[in-house]
Amino acid sequence: MINIKDHGATANREAKQTAAIQSAIDAVAAAGGGTVLVPAGRYLIGTLHLRSHVTLHLDNGAHLKGSADIADYPEVEGGFTDAVGQKRNRCLIYANGTTGTAITGQGTIDGSGDAYGYEEDGRPFMVRFINCKDVQVTGITLKDSPGWVSHYLGCENVLIHGITIRSRVNGNNDGIDVDSCRRVRISDCDIDTGDDAICIKATRANPSEDIVVTGCRICSTWGALKLGTESAGDFRNIIFSNIVIRDTEGGGIKLISMDGCRMENVVAENIIMDNVSGPIFIRLGSRLRRYFDDEPEREVGSIKGISLRNIRIKVWEEGYPLYKKYPRKAGIIVTGIPGHAIEDVTFENVQVSFPGGEEASDAPVLEQETEYPEFPVFHPLPCWGLFLRHVRGILFNRCKFSTREADARPATYLEDVADCEFINSQANTTPL
Repeated sequence: MINIKDHGATANREAKQTAAIQSAIDAVAAAGGGTVLVPAGRYLIGTLHLRSHVTLHLDNGAHLKGSADIADYPEVEGGFTDAVGQKRNRCLIYANGTTGTAITGQGTIDGSGDAYGYEEDGRPFMVRFINCKDVQVTGITLKDSPGWVSHYLGCENVLIHGITIRSRVNGNNDGIDVDSCRRVRISDCDIDTGDDAICIKATRANPSEDIVVTGCRICSTWGALKLGTESAGDFRNIIFSNIVIRDTEGGGIKLISMDGCRMENVVAENIIMDNVSGPIFIRLGSRLRRYFDDEPEREVGSIKGISLRNIRIKVWEEGYPLYKKYPRKAGIIVTGIPGHAIEDVTFENVQVSFPGGEEASDAPVLEQETEYPEFPVFHPLPCWGLFLRHVRGILFNRCKFSTREADARPATYLEDVADCEFINSQANTTPL
């Protein structure tokens, strides 16, 4: 183990400690691997490059503080333009092509995110692993990122366990973004973010697969659990389980294929959503964006083999700062596009309490095949509960849907839906 102070680092609030800490990391790597100890204290840094077989361990009371000067974040390999058109090519903690790299401990990494404007080109991520194997991030607190809090791109064998995330100081403050990765486990994390809390992406043509998310507590201003929207590669074999989601706008569970991905074998089970807007949103569209120049063009993808079971939801409708022009946004939406239906979806033992209290609506719900997929753009819905369009094979077994106030709209709206079955299920416009 090497203490960063042995390489000249000091807990100085004004002087950058990047070079000293990097020297300690490089020394451990040169010795064949080991642990770099960050003792209690506040250390101002720019970009740090982690190495293979090196663990960066933050003691209780250790605080790595990101610089407010973007010049301290040189561009790194693996940059891309994300789904909202912003460049992503800088970060605070960075690893590329490493094996056996870890960040552990009870300390804090602080990104100083409020120092960067939302429109600032290239505002940095906090933690980024690219093309890495055998990654571990455990115990630490991540706070106040300028952009996404953490991004894992093209990685294999990733464990993210017991971390705390607090980041609402900037836009697109995604908590954990897993991107074209294989064999990932995210467990027992406590996340409060200003954008998607846990988001599985595929900006590469490679799939995101064999991923488990379990035992987490989530609060977010816009989205809790999400597959997509970046979906140039496939999604398969993904489980969300034993999760509590509270006070979250922008969707509880969002499963989205917009860029040609094939999504299959996805399970969400044993989940509580308390005050969550747009509770379940499953969308197949045809934006067909490419994120890297060498990616192949794709045709419209598919969504099939989705299971949602043992879920309790209280739908909440306050707020919506991003979509004030739209009225109520409560319903569950499952929609493909003409000629491309979502297939084989099961809801089992799902109970949802909707607000209700709306008048009937005959406003058309546009297809919007290529638009950025967010559930508010489909509103006002012609129903208060289930909006189903372009679906083949959907089952509701032991489900209960109700409103807390009487609602003039019907409980369900079905368009171009085949093989839809309700077994021991109820839908009432007053509380059950």
